[in-house]
Amino acid sequence: MLTDRPFRFTHAVEVRFRDLDALGHVNNAVYLTYFESARMAWWMHLTHRTDLRRMDMILARAEVDFRSPAAYAEVLDVGVRCASIGRSSFVVEQAITERRTRRLVAEARKVLVHYDYAAGRSMPLTDEHRRQLLDQDPEAEVR
Repeated sequence: MLTDRPFRFTHAVEVRFRDLDALGHVNNAVYLTYFESARMAWWMHLTHRTDLRRMDMILARAEVDFRSPAAYAEVLDVGVRCASIGRSSFVVEQAITERRTRRLVAEARKVLVHYDYAAGRSMPLTDEHRRQLLDQDPEAEVR
């Protein structure tokens, strides 16, 4: 699903006991939490923000492909990058790899919308957001 382009931003996650299902591997629903934690860390890094209350994007779509199971105490690296930028939305690609072996665990593709929570509607991306996204991921397609 994802290109071979490297991730410039990664966020580490250690698999906790509570993340496991009855079969002893990470439950499929937990992967969305891993992806979201990395995405939020990426956005805060990208925008130089420290306060989640200043959030100005909303998740509109998420696709996940599971590639291999993750187990207790594994350290997972969650990569995040911008794939494309539209008028008021952008697409993020993510991949989870097991740190020691670099085994691919899961991949995701998400659509995020620049959002005004007070007004309850989308709004165009600012020039500053476009610059921040392209500075981090210069190969992102601009639509």
